[in-house]
Amino acid sequence: MIRSMTGYGKGVFEDASGKISVEMRAVNNKFCEMNFRLPRLFNPFEDRLRKSFNSQVSRGRVDVYISFTANPDGADTIRYNPQIAGAYHEILKQISEEFAPEVSHSTMMNLIARFPDVVEIDRETPDDKVDGLWNGLKAAADEALVKFINMREIEGQALKADFLGRVDNMDKILKVIETHAPKVVEHQRERLKKRMEEALATVAIDEARFLNEVAHFADKTDINEEITRMKSHMAQFADVLEEEGAIGRKLDFVTQEMAREANTMGSKANYADLSKIVIELKSEVEKIREQVQNIE
Repeated sequence: MIRSMTGYGKGVFEDASGKISVEMRAVNNKFCEMNFRLPRLFNPFEDRLRKSFNSQVSRGRVDVYISFTANPDGADTIRYNPQIAGAYHEILKQISEEFAPEVSHSTMMNLIARFPDVVEIDRETPDDKVDGLWNGLKAAADEALVKFINMREIEGQALKADFLGRVDNMDKILKVIETHAPKVVEHQRERLKKRMEEALATVAIDEARFLNEVAHFADKTDINEEITRMKSHMAQFADVLEEEGAIGRKLDFVTQEMAREANTMGSKANYADLSKIVIELKSEVEKIREQVQNIE
């Protein structure tokens, strides 16, 4: 099923030891980039989570936020780290002496106590509890992943409907282009004939040369091949939309081919009415190309 690259999902697991929350947010990216922000307690599980998420996510920049609120009854001890506190104190003392000498000692101590790793709950995880901690984290992560993918699929279906509508509109525009294409040669035939008559007012037109010029122009402005290829690319685009898995790169490639054909038509359309219609076609292709960047 087609998926958008943007998405959000949140999962929560709670038991006697505390509450685990996992949030996933994603934006567009050519590749799969997974970034984790998690408490130190869960560092040993990052690789497991990464493998689990990578098996379901192919593209996008995904930020994963993990938080853990411990049950106070389960805390072992409160730990104070004098080395870190001392380092913070020296830095704050230098800043205070230079910029704010009036700052009180109690205010400085209050700030130091708030810094990371100065005062924290020392919760060691015995080996026999590691599996339980992982199971809780995985439960929250799985819930977040399901909601994340579901949101991507919902947005993907909306994009698919938009794509199909634009391809249908392109098909209608191509039909109009096909009716105007023969007029390009006829228009040029009249222009050449008028110019030759004006230049050679008293001399008969060289019919052979005239027909040769018209034939040469007709060959240069013939867009039938581009129309045929465009139809083929449009059909391929619709087929790819029905494929499973990550299809964003395929759609991007097909869209580039459609843009190439539309640009070639535009360069050959040496006729005002036809040029306007080709511009409409190019506009639809460009809108598709912009939206394709959102597909996983």
